[in-house]
Amino acid sequence: MKKGIMIGMFAVVGLLAAGTMSWAATVMGELSKIDDKGSFYFVKDDKGKETKIHFDGTTKKTGDVKVGAHVKVDEEKGHAKSIEVMEMKK
Repeated sequence: MKKGIMIGMFAVVGLLAAGTMSWAATVMGELSKIDDKGSFYFVKDDKGKETKIHFDGTTKKTGDVKVGAHVKVDEEKGHAKSIEVMEMKK
């Protein structure tokens, strides 16, 4: 009985910890598209996976951000915190 209670407590603590985690990531690839309204970037990585990322006036931009540029995007929960144009590998 005590073992079951302990396992249950660990499970609850684990779920609470996961709920407070930040879902931040770095996305790198080609800026394949910017939507018509100008509020979403579409970045395609070198494996062909395309990621849709929201951006607005709070997004820090470094370099000439335009379709075709190789970019690094720091995003959190689908929102771009920053986007940086990277040099293409030769």
